[in-house]
Amino acid sequence: MKQIMRWIYRAKYRLLGQRMGQPETSPTLEWGLVLIQIDGLSFDHLQQALQEGRMPYLARQIQKGRFRISPWFAGFPTTTPVVTAALLYGQLGAIPGFRWYEKNRRQPVVMKRPDHVRRIASRWRNIEGLLRGGACYASMFDGGAERTIFTLSVMGLPGLLRGVQGMGLFLIVLLSPGRIWRILRMVVRDTLDELWYSIRSWEAWWRFLRDPTGLFRTGFLALGNALLHELLTFSISMDLHRGISPLYAIYVLYDEAAHRYGPDHPVAFRALRRIDAYLREIDRMASFARRPYDLYIFSDHGMTPAEPFARRFGRSLGDFLQDCIAQPVTMDETVEPDDRRWRSWRYLMAEMRGLERTLSPRGARMVRAARAYVQRQASRSIESEERAKPSADVVVRASGPLAHVYIAITPDPLSLSEIAVQWPHLLDALIEHPGIGLVVGREGETVFLMGRHGARIVRPDGRSQIHGQDPLADPERMALEGRWLDPERTAQELARLAQLPESGDLILLGAWDGWAVVTFEDQRGTHGGFGGAQEVAFLIFPLDRSLHPQVWRDARDFHAFLSRTYQKALMSQPLPH
Repeated sequence: MKQIMRWIYRAKYRLLGQRMGQPETSPTLEWGLVLIQIDGLSFDHLQQALQEGRMPYLARQIQKGRFRISPWFAGFPTTTPVVTAALLYGQLGAIPGFRWYEKNRRQPVVMKRPDHVRRIASRWRNIEGLLRGGACYASMFDGGAERTIFTLSVMGLPGLLRGVQGMGLFLIVLLSPGRIWRILRMVVRDTLDELWYSIRSWEAWWRFLRDPTGLFRTGFLALGNALLHELLTFSISMDLHRGISPLYAIYVLYDEAAHRYGPDHPVAFRALRRIDAYLREIDRMASFARRPYDLYIFSDHGMTPAEPFARRFGRSLGDFLQDCIAQPVTMDETVEPDDRRWRSWRYLMAEMRGLERTLSPRGARMVRAARAYVQRQASRSIESEERAKPSADVVVRASGPLAHVYIAITPDPLSLSEIAVQWPHLLDALIEHPGIGLVVGREGETVFLMGRHGARIVRPDGRSQIHGQDPLADPERMALEGRWLDPERTAQELARLAQLPESGDLILLGAWDGWAVVTFEDQRGTHGGFGGAQEVAFLIFPLDRSLHPQVWRDARDFHAFLSRTYQKALMSQPLPH
């Protein structure tokens, strides 16, 4: 039976590959590498999902002994661009968060804009990435991949649909009828979830009914998400059939749902069931491929339940800072709308741009109309990012529970003493605020970590001096997390972050009460700092590979392991025939 299925799969994908202009590679016995990243899923929430039957296929493979599962710390700040850069390039020193501000250029940086991501990626142009000769899907950085799809650093280049002509796109769907059913089911389910969980009051229902476009917009967003992930999985399957290696893909379904609803919400766990189905398809295709493959499934960080600072205290962090300064200053605190759900359509429209030339005039007009609609809807956040005030005295840039505060009156970094002289009451007000768990600042090469009951001073040689109660030795935090990150390691991570050239003059971390962390964005689940499940990611790897992720520093050690283990396969890729 397996031989019949192998023949069917190979025949189908050979036909699709011919229609898309993607030839097979020569067969080889070199082990190929497949890296599947589930964005935002913590080790604890993965364990919960496996125990509750939310990911049945993955659970069966682990029970069969094919894989081992381990917690690991992937990097700090606990955000995707930091971990992706460490994994693909072995570099950790260029990214202080998801959002920051370049004081010398007076420009904001946000790691969802292709031009910003390209500028950061250019710093590693002389470094040979992990994915050389392979393919990269739905990532921020391409890692030197030869084939890139839905990847921000190379957005706009020919991608998945570059070889599709006319009926070729119809053929892709026709030969995969199961995808049609999955897409329809995802659209209906996501639309119902949005209606049920987001519209709970009579006023909201009435407002929704008075604006029929709201239902259309919800369904449109769900369709984009479904199409993106089906095309992503199809593309991985195609490259597995062709024998391409290494392959790297990021699935963001869980991350998006967890930010919106919470990390253990039923909607977030339903996203994991969908990802489990994609993993089953990828794993099956790998077993039918023309070369052996090793599959690694991992996350870049976890997600902690969150309460927004503005909701708890009735004003934003920027408003609080302005009150503390008590002087006439201009404040730039850009609170971006939550546009994650538009990300799928932006990726799809970038791919469809190159397809317009092959469509009929009517089809091309439909694609252009869809692109114009997506551009109008998604441009709100881009406009807010570009409206950074060039003359602002204070700039706040938040990445979940991590906020960088820049005193922009000078392009040079400011020390704690200079800030205290300028605004004498600011530091005390920040340290005493119940929503802020830690205030981090610099004095030369010495880093100060300040909490309400004490401070830890990290000197240039890495040694610490504690005054009062150690702000990192919270007994509740260590008891709940099993001392995954001990105070010394946490101090070193924070000191490294504080010394990055583009970090804020002050770094603030939201307070954590043992269950929820205060976030400076409008989120129900968050990551980017310390506290709770966001710190502990997971790694699932083949049983016959000797790994010890518990002792790794971060994703740089994963990069080193993969480069060392698959070096021969990475350096000598088979050529298409």
